[in-house]
Amino acid sequence: MSKTTSSAQKSLKNCWQRKEVVERFDLALAKWMIDACVSFIVVNFMYYQHAIDALTAMDSSYKRPNLHVIHGYYLAKAVDKVRIYVESYREIWKKTGCILMTNGWTNQKMRTLINFLVYCLKGTIFLKSVDVSDVSKTVRLLH
Repeated sequence: MSKTTSSAQKSLKNCWQRKEVVERFDLALAKWMIDACVSFIVVNFMYYQHAIDALTAMDSSYKRPNLHVIHGYYLAKAVDKVRIYVESYREIWKKTGCILMTNGWTNQKMRTLINFLVYCLKGTIFLKSVDVSDVSKTVRLLH
């Protein structure tokens, strides 16, 4: 007499099918990353899992956005969100004060860059990076 029921067999079959579907998805994702020369380190980025979750929630009729939509509309939306986020920090700077921080470094093209960051109680924001390769590096430069 068999110890497994027909429903247990279906469950086992579903488990194997799910594993195959997951592996097919993971392989497709890996192939895309390899083809696009996307660094594998992106799998550790904050929005990677968000993107996977959103993608898996879509049905099979979903068609990817084209270059112009990503480069135009969605990039502009992302920039606006960052602008609003930074503005929330600026409000805190007015109320509690802040500290301007800089650090300098030389990039691979031997350009000297200075990064400007602002620290406050809420956290640190990167403001901008300035190329000072053609400028004398003195205290007067920062004034």
